[in-house]
Amino acid sequence: MKKILLLGLIILVLVGCGSSKDETTFKIGILQWAEHAALDDAAQGLISELESMGLDKVEIIHKNANDDNSAANLIVGQFVDAGVDLIYAIATPAAQVAVSATEGTDIPVVFNAVTDAVSAGLVESNEKPNGRVTGVSDMAPIDTQLALIKEFLPKANAVGVIYNTGEDNSVHQIALIESLIGNHGMTLNVQGVSSAQEIAFASEQVTANSDAIYIITDNMIAKAAPQVVGIANEIKVPVFMAESGQIDQGILASDSISYFGLGTQAARMVKSILVDGINPGDIPVEISQTTSLFVNEKVALELGVEIPDSILERATLK
Repeated sequence: MKKILLLGLIILVLVGCGSSKDETTFKIGILQWAEHAALDDAAQGLISELESMGLDKVEIIHKNANDDNSAANLIVGQFVDAGVDLIYAIATPAAQVAVSATEGTDIPVVFNAVTDAVSAGLVESNEKPNGRVTGVSDMAPIDTQLALIKEFLPKANAVGVIYNTGEDNSVHQIALIESLIGNHGMTLNVQGVSSAQEIAFASEQVTANSDAIYIITDNMIAKAAPQVVGIANEIKVPVFMAESGQIDQGILASDSISYFGLGTQAARMVKSILVDGINPGDIPVEISQTTSLFVNEKVALELGVEIPDSILERATLK
């Protein structure tokens, strides 16, 4: 009888040890700032890669703030109450809310779709973030994308850009474009907006004086891309975009970063933090250096734009 009891006790101990290791469940709160293709892909890339890495015991709480700061703050409060182990914040405003609203806690924050994390006040530097925050930048290869516009349209003189004046990342990108566009023999027509209601008028204004429109990685403008495209294409002005998620909505071309790929990069950071115990502040901010060129052949035909052979050689046609 004693032997049986002893054997049972050993089995219980072994089972208990095994379950504490194998059944560990991490709870991750995903705060997505808005619903559009790029940010959706950043979320799905993370989820898919976590599964690929074998982290199948992860509870995901995915919520969308729908461009609303108050909603974002409420969501982060719910994450804290739910005892999440980590917050994955997609887009700069979401990341800023996540970091601010969890101040005084030890909840790590991994961001994505943030162009310049330093100027957004999220990290001290990309190389050494410090604190409990790190993530992935969606800095677009602006110089490459301006070169693409000129390659497509050798006679182009002016490029129009609409941006949200309240988004730090967008302000940073405008400054970069201003510093680079002259190298490509073009000038910049820029129109700032502070709300989605201003986009139609801004699109009409900037399109009237531009040979091409360039949609940067700006959440407000990206969400309204079909509206911008409709106005531009009506007067045969082609639209280029920093990412290809909406290439089927009238965009002519995009030498694009992959937001799904950025999500997979973030997933590896999440694993390092939750599983390997690495301090987020010791994980450098990552920037993707890989792009893929996509061209909408139907749009080119409709606009009467000839696709140069140099582009056909390396592009994926849609």
